[in-house]
Amino acid sequence: MLSIRKKGRLFFETFDGMASSAVEAARLLGELFRNGPDGHAGYAGQIKTIEHHCDELVHTLIRTLNQTFITPFDREDIHDLGSSMDDIVDRIDAAASHSLLYKVGGDVPDAAALAGVILKQAEEVRQAVENLRDSDKVLDRCRRINALEKEGDRLYRNAMVRLFESGRDAIFVIKAKEIIETLEAATDAGDHIAIVLERIVLKNQ
Repeated sequence: MLSIRKKGRLFFETFDGMASSAVEAARLLGELFRNGPDGHAGYAGQIKTIEHHCDELVHTLIRTLNQTFITPFDREDIHDLGSSMDDIVDRIDAAASHSLLYKVGGDVPDAAALAGVILKQAEEVRQAVENLRDSDKVLDRCRRINALEKEGDRLYRNAMVRLFESGRDAIFVIKAKEIIETLEAATDAGDHIAIVLERIVLKNQ
């Protein structure tokens, strides 16, 4: 079980902040795909702001890591957890940016559904991070995240089939394919967070 010393609280506060940011970014991404193209710039802009905030949190985490002699768990795991949470936000931001750039958004097959999976993963990550001292709760959340990643894989395959059977022009297919692949990569990033969390818990039981 993890024990949190006073000097180590900043690590957990940073993880909480990153997890909450991922939830908000995923929520905005779903709104982007569900609403018309007129709102894409606004959603993408908000997500970009969150992405910049997460970058700042990662820098704070690394500085704190370098300045702290005794850490609540392995330094490598602290770094990996922060990096993996930053990665999912980066993928969300990339999907939003491409949707805005390519002007396709809501036309991409299953994009909103994939964004919904990413949101559920982010919510599970937030719950896991908030309960890092309770190994059973964390492992349960990790199992749910993994199941969601499998759902993301199913949606990805369905989306690709629908895309190539849509009869749309080649340029649209290329743009939509890139967005679908980015969304699927975000679900993979969510699963990687679960792997890191599970490793942390099992090392500290």
